[in-house]
Amino acid sequence: MQAAVEQIRRKTQLADLTPEDVELMYTVCAFETAWQRRRAPSVWCSFFDYEALLALEFAEDLAYYWNDGYGYDLTHRIACPAIADMFAAIDSESGRANATFYFTHSGTLLKLLAHLGVAKDEQPLTHKDYGYPRRWRTSEIDAFATNLAFVRYDCDNAEPHVLVMHQERAVRLPGCPQDSNLCPLRTLRRLYADDAEQCDFEALCRIAAPPTTS
Repeated sequence: MQAAVEQIRRKTQLADLTPEDVELMYTVCAFETAWQRRRAPSVWCSFFDYEALLALEFAEDLAYYWNDGYGYDLTHRIACPAIADMFAAIDSESGRANATFYFTHSGTLLKLLAHLGVAKDEQPLTHKDYGYPRRWRTSEIDAFATNLAFVRYDCDNAEPHVLVMHQERAVRLPGCPQDSNLCPLRTLRRLYADDAEQCDFEALCRIAAPPTTS
């Protein structure tokens, strides 16, 4: 990261640029690229060489990993209300609705993906992993209009199954059959039984009161 900051300082001839300044420039570069794909490249992107872009991408992935992903167990456990709601909707036999839609922000979706085991690396992601292949890439798993879907299939002479889709592509969750895109609903219930039956969001987020002194 420091090498990226030094590269930008040389490019801009602004020796007092801070890492926070560089991160902001990187963010503007990314957003303008998304907005202007068919127009001229963002001028902010012209300050970065390829290695600097890789370093800043990794720094952003690392921050999301520890803030919204696998870094801490509690971070993604608080996604349990979403899973409980999914089971409530998918088990509904009222027939009143064919679909239930939720709209949320990036951090919530990343927590849910982590709780489901999507894009999980074999080892926790740290600064030492820069330059190595990784599954946790937020530009791929959490791009604009990222979506996650659970589709129930009720077929004749077969138990209910669920198709899980991320970015309109089927994903096979850990614990589900890895030779099929469909996961038995009973398997999902078993894998996430605690989320469906013992999800206490208030308890998970409670801050313990400091001990009193006499």
